[in-house]
Amino acid sequence: MRCLIVLSVVVAVALADTYSTTHDQLDVDALVTNQDSLRAITNCFLDKGDCDETTTAFKKVLPEATEQACSKCTGAQKHMLKRYLEEVKKNFPEDLDALKQKYDPEGKHIEALRAAIADA
Repeated sequence: MRCLIVLSVVVAVALADTYSTTHDQLDVDALVTNQDSLRAITNCFLDKGDCDETTTAFKKVLPEATEQACSKCTGAQKHMLKRYLEEVKKNFPEDLDALKQKYDPEGKHIEALRAAIADA
């Protein structure tokens, strides 16, 4: 019985140690393949434009997610970040540089983050 209780607590803590899944069903491909949406999201992340509820939620966790190589990201969140970064790199490479400068100015975390989302 004790083992079951301890196991339940461990599972609960492990599950609670992820970012909110509220936006995990978001159609990221529809957003990032639309140039206007991609630009708006990026402007929000770079403090150059307004943020909506969804981009505000992602922007709040982006510094920690970058620093911790998305260790608290769900699979869906890793996929969203990967798709977002792919499209920014393809369409707005100067913004990708600005994002790196803002969220990883010393370049200490970007390779670990890329590796963490590579298979997402």
